[in-house]
Amino acid sequence: TAATQTTFDVIQNEFASSLFRRINTADSDIQLLIGSKKFTEGWSSWRVSTMGLLNMGKSEGSQIIQLFGRGVRLKGQGYSLKRSQAQERPKGVFLEKLETLNIFGIAAGYMEEFKKYLKEEGITPPDEMLTVDFKVRPNLPNTKLKTVQLKDGYKDNQKMGFKRQEKGISFFSLPEKYLGKVKRLQVDLDMYPKIETAGTVGERTPLDKREKNTLDKTLFAFFDWETIYLALWEYKWQRSWWNVQLNKTVIQQFAQTDGWYQLWIPKDRLTIRTFADIHYQQGILIELLKLYMQRFYQSLKGMYEGQYYEVVEVNSDYPALQNGYQFSIENHDDGREYAKKLSQLKDVIESGQLKEVLGWQAANITAICFEPHLYYPIMTLENAEALPLTMKPMDMNEASEIRFVQDLQAAYQDGSLKNWIGDKDFYLLRNAANKKKGLGFALAGNFYPDFLLWLVDRETGKQWLSFIDPKGILQMGINDPKFGLAEEVKNLQKENGLDIQLNAFILSITKREDVLHVNVEDYGKKNILFMQDKDYLEVMFEKILKSE
Repeated sequence: TAATQTTFDVIQNEFASSLFRRINTADSDIQLLIGSKKFTEGWSSWRVSTMGLLNMGKSEGSQIIQLFGRGVRLKGQGYSLKRSQAQERPKGVFLEKLETLNIFGIAAGYMEEFKKYLKEEGITPPDEMLTVDFKVRPNLPNTKLKTVQLKDGYKDNQKMGFKRQEKGISFFSLPEKYLGKVKRLQVDLDMYPKIETAGTVGERTPLDKREKNTLDKTLFAFFDWETIYLALWEYKWQRSWWNVQLNKTVIQQFAQTDGWYQLWIPKDRLTIRTFADIHYQQGILIELLKLYMQRFYQSLKGMYEGQYYEVVEVNSDYPALQNGYQFSIENHDDGREYAKKLSQLKDVIESGQLKEVLGWQAANITAICFEPHLYYPIMTLENAEALPLTMKPMDMNEASEIRFVQDLQAAYQDGSLKNWIGDKDFYLLRNAANKKKGLGFALAGNFYPDFLLWLVDRETGKQWLSFIDPKGILQMGINDPKFGLAEEVKNLQKENGLDIQLNAFILSITKREDVLHVNVEDYGKKNILFMQDKDYLEVMFEKILKSE
């Protein structure tokens, strides 16, 4: 031991604090720490970048994998808890090495077996992958495009954010100052898909044949309200809604009220035969209350944040502008061919030769170059699971998004778009779908629309900004908060006195006859258009230019 060696300075203190804890202090001078495996249990650190296993990992065990979780727990930029993207890192500082956990072992044969197991499951270790990364080309116009954003200081955990300023609120009980400002909330729950999935082979119930029913309130006396309360409390805790309180009595009182939910379920599923049927209805009530809690929280947060939006100009530092793409490619013949093709694309993009990009081809990979888009290319993958590569970020992977861009391209090229918008300029941007970079709206259920679309009048300078979200709406009820964005952005524009016309549209790739809510006129009022209509883009631009 060290105590028997004269070349070591040895200090023995059985009452001192743990070195595993002291390593985290700001003034810690510990650079290397050796200890028994048991000392690491329940411990974590931001500092650990390298681990050595001495006679550990000889056999399979969950503790070894758990041990890896103690290392490289990144705070990340802006406390994002994420590693940096390749295109975000400054060159020459090797951040990727600092953000990598290095593990070596002596007599730790299981590690090699673990790597073999990963390969058998089709997972290639990162150090055996080929990588190709490249920056996109910005395509900003001379016109200063305007957009909106939440003012600095009012975001989630900032000083003036909703969580810090709005405290003492109780779920299911609207604060007096919001009375009359928030529409009565109603949530939708369709039990048919779950019932049909759990059942035996059978045909799907047509939407117009689905029954709408309510829970039997006389059964509420038999419900376990402690279980209901704990389920809702856990739901609240998982989402970090710590500024809003939960009261068991208020929950029971609210559940007895009418009109706060719509439930699609066969009548016979609500028939009581055994105590299990009572428990089944209790479970449905829990799901409905969770949905309502989400709508309640997002509505209050949206009302609060909606007061603090401002107009800003889009420049080269605008967060939603994509920086680049990173491809991780399997190192075999097929993968190397893709790596070669992508390297060629990288060279063409860096040279700025747009026409050459248009001619680039690779199986199941498309580089979309659309002149009005604020950067190029937009990369898309088809049948991504079958490709020997992965791409980050996945800009567009939904058929509805690709269809929208392709339809816009066709209208732009054949002159239809000019007929619809006259001499106004047109610009498009794929929105980033995350809090860190994208433009989202709490008032529409933390909704991040897929695209930002601008029309600009060259003579007057007037701008129309529209938030466009192509998507499937098969399981979305008419009361879904995302369907309220068109109305909410108008309120936001009015309340903040913004000098820009705001609009929002959902473009449904789901056909009319397949939607949950059968009154199609209600969809039109909420700016929900169906892509099955050949004139859906023309109708959208007509609505934009008529808006005030």
